[in-house]
Parts: sequence; structure tokens; C-alpha cells
Amino acid sequence: MGYLTAKQLSDIWGISERRIIKLCKEDRINGAIKNGMVWEIPEGTLKPSDKRSNIYKYINIQKRILIINAIEELKQYLQEILKKEGYIAEYKDYNEINNQLEKYYEGLIYFPINNIDKSEEKFIIDFSQKLNSESSIVIIDYNEQKRNKIEQKLAEKLKQEIGLKINALVLDIQKDKDMLINYNEIAEDTINLLIKFKNTTGIAITTDGGKIEFDTKNRTEDLNVGKFYNAINNYFNKLTKESYLWCASTMLEDEWTESPQEMNFRVMNLEVANRGANVERIFIFSKDKIKEFKKNKTLKIYMQSNIKTLFVDYDEIKKRSPRLLKIVGDGWDGIDKNTLIVDLPESNTKRGYISKNNKEVMKAYNCFQELKKHSKDLKEVLK
Repeated sequence: MGYLTAKQLSDIWGISERRIIKLCKEDRINGAIKNGMVWEIPEGTLKPSDKRSNIYKYINIQKRILIINAIEELKQYLQEILKKEGYIAEYKDYNEINNQLEKYYEGLIYFPINNIDKSEEKFIIDFSQKLNSESSIVIIDYNEQKRNKIEQKLAEKLKQEIGLKINALVLDIQKDKDMLINYNEIAEDTINLLIKFKNTTGIAITTDGGKIEFDTKNRTEDLNVGKFYNAINNYFNKLTKESYLWCASTMLEDEWTESPQEMNFRVMNLEVANRGANVERIFIFSKDKIKEFKKNKTLKIYMQSNIKTLFVDYDEIKKRSPRLLKIVGDGWDGIDKNTLIVDLPESNTKRGYISKNNKEVMKAYNCFQELKKHSKDLKEVLK
């Protein structure tokens, strides 16, 4: 799907660029996204009706999705994806629902509080009258034995009477366990069920949201490559300008491979820094490697970014404070003072693990602050 600027669209719609920008600001153009100072609008977007026209009272031009009892962690991701697809999200709790809901919707995303009872079932049936044959309902529920498989029960009824579809996304996640969940992944699956699966109804798709569990010591098991990088991506996507990312890397000959995962990891670092987060990276290697690392692509990229890059002489630290090298190990990325993403040795079949163990995190954090005292600006060292 392509995008047009307000200026390009003004010629098509026959109204001024200024008027289109005003409509974007009022959220009256489906899918309009502000990219810097420029509004971008999906090609083929219908021109909004004039609110002064009488016909506007009877025709709903907005594609709205009602979301009931949304899981807080999912709201942001659902909002972003729906907006990109040209939909407007409305959030309500089940207890807030009354007869004053808007007349027409394009879909419903429903999170049962417990097992769906008769009154909730009736609400879903009644609400379906506000939908059309192109609409759909998605139930998001937990994978429990007592789960009321409402999507199976109502599929045929809703299909015959209205033509819409109803499906379920079942979360294979335990509510009471400490785990890392990729809520963006769950949001994507939800929206796919809502608007992509046009000919499917009455099915339930199960997802674990890429769950990674923490043990009693507040750390994960050793993770394979896929899970490790997915976890990093999950954490890095949440970092903001208030975040502090502090990292130590030991520069060995077998590091900085051109694997897709490593290259994506570098991009994620740059994106975090561009969002305004405080990113500091210490590279630990011997002085006799300086000539070799002057040509290193990764270091060049980092040094030209908003990342603060520092050099620590491996031999100096080994002589003065060898315990620091032991703490660094094969390297880690720290997030604020609560999370540590740890690399495992190359000889290990696994890639790394995540720790929220306060003692382990603070040990690494204090080590990083000590290393900074022995550091120099990497740009000066490699110039």
C-alpha cells in the first residue's frame, strides 16, 4: 500500500492542502500518519463527508473497532497496528457498556474477564447487529479447561444471520507466572484474525506470545539464538528517551559476524539511540588490535551514531582489575538497573540468557561504572 502527501491528495480530492491537514489533525482521515512534519495518507482513501451535510448523519465513514476489557500491555500495540490499517480503536470495559454505543462498527475484540457467561454471550450476539457481513469478532482468552468455546457455538449462527465471522486467539500463558511476553506478536495475530482471515470462522488459534519464563532466581534458562534475539527485540522496542542502555563487549576475532540476527541487533541499537535513549557501549580489546579495528564496519556505524562509544584496554584491566573482566565475561547489555541480557561463550550451544536478579544486575552495573573510569573515547582511539 502506497502513501500520498496532503499536497498530492489535494489535487485528487479538489480541496486545499490546508483543509486536508486539518482533517488529519481531527483524525477524520483513515490511516493518516504523521511522519515528521509531513502527513502521509494511504492511496485510495475515501474523502471524508462534510459534517455539515445531512447525509453525514446517516452514513458512517469511519472504520471503528470496539475493544472490550483490553489487556493493558496490548493496548499500545493494537492501537498502532489498527491505525496503520486505517481503523479507529475504541476501548471500553464490559461494565461501562450501555445502549449508547455508536450504531456501526467494523469489528469487535473481546477479552473475557472469566469464563464467558450467558449475559456476555448475549452481549456478543446483540453487538453483532452493529456489524456487517464484512466484519468480524475476535475473542482473546486464556488456555484453560473451563474456557467457553463461544467461537464454535456462535460461528454458524452469526455467519447465517449476518455473514460475519467469529474466531478466538487463545493465550497459552499462565497469568500468575513471571515471564517475558511479546505483546506485539499477540497484537499482530489478533489483527490478522480480525481483518486478514476473510473466509475463516469458528476457529481458535493458540499462541504463547513467544513466552520466556523466569525461574526462582529471576533469570531465564539459557536461550537458543531465535529466542535470545526475540527477547532483545522485545526489550529494545520498549526503550524510550528515559531509558539507560549500558553495554560491555569483549572484542574477539569471532565477533561481529554478518548473520541477519547480528545485523538486526546493530540496527536496533541505532534505533534506540535515535529515540533519545541514553546508550553507552564499552568495547574491551587490546591496544594491538587498534589497527585492525579501525576498519571494523560495526564500530564505524556505532561511532557515527548517537551511541556513546568508549574503549577500554583489555591488557590494562587484566593487570589492574582482572575481576572486572571476569564479571564482563563474554559481554552483556544492561537496561536501567533492572535487566541484564547476557552473552554466553562461543563454545556454548545456546546464545545467552536474561536476568532480572537484582544482585547479578547491580554487580554488572557497578562493573560498568568502574570500567568507564578506565575508558577513552573510541573515536579518538581509532581516528
